Amino acid sequence: MKDHAQFADNLALYAMDALHDPQELAELQSHLSSCGECRRELEALRADTALLALSATGPQPPQRARQRLMRAVAAEPRTAEPPRSRFILGRLQPRWLTLAPVAVAAMLAVISMGLMLNNLRLRKNYEQLAAKYTKLQGDSALALEVMDMINDPRAVRMTLISGQTRPQPQVKTIYKQEKGHILLMASNLAPIPDDKVYELWLIPMSGAAPMPAGTFRIDQKGSAMMMHAMETEGLQAKAFAITVEPAGGSQTPTMPIVLSPAG
Repeated sequence: MKDHAQFADNLALYAMDALHDPQELAELQSHLSSCGECRRELEALRADTALLALSATGPQPPQRARQRLMRAVAAEPRTAEPPRSRFILGRLQPRWLTLAPVAVAAMLAVISMGLMLNNLRLRKNYEQLAAKYTKLQGDSALALEVMDMINDPRAVRMTLISGQTRPQPQVKTIYKQEKGHILLMASNLAPIPDDKVYELWLIPMSGAAPMPAGTFRIDQKGSAMMMHAMETEGLQAKAFAITVEPAGGSQTPTMPIVLSPAG
């Protein structure tokens, strides 16, 4: 007949409902019916087992009972779960891995397009500012040249008049011989057809043929201002004259001369 020590392992398994051997189970139940000490031990083991649900630690069952419990758990039949997550990952992960480079490339394309458009806008703004700066430089240079010509005592000044109309048309010319620059300021000139222009002529001191010195149009009041640079610098001027020419100017004067030096 078995003593208490021989029933210790089976008692621990029985307390956890893990004793499945029919013979051992029958022997233990028969022993418990006649042994109060083992019944008290069983109640204590069941109480300790219940406390395991509320505590991470508890009394250690006998080593052999633990091994038998693990073998019993391993022998329990298990239903295999369908590899749902693995199936999903197997299908979705490769698709994401395939689409990710495409998404990144599309995003980079959008960013590149935005940068290119921004660069074009900046370049356009730069070109507009450069054009305005160039125009301002030209206007400033023209203004300085006009003031220089007006204040230069060496510049040749002539006034061209016409005695046939009132108010009297008048054209003032200022010529800087060393630079070949001519400044013309006109007022009260008669209107001419749209396909015609006024043209200024420089009559050389040498007696050579008149040289074209720029064309100009007048405003509604008959006024105009023109700055012209002769191709030849240092040319001595005997006089200036004005004619009416076709749009674009002429290389030789078309008679008659409408304005000539006074006196």
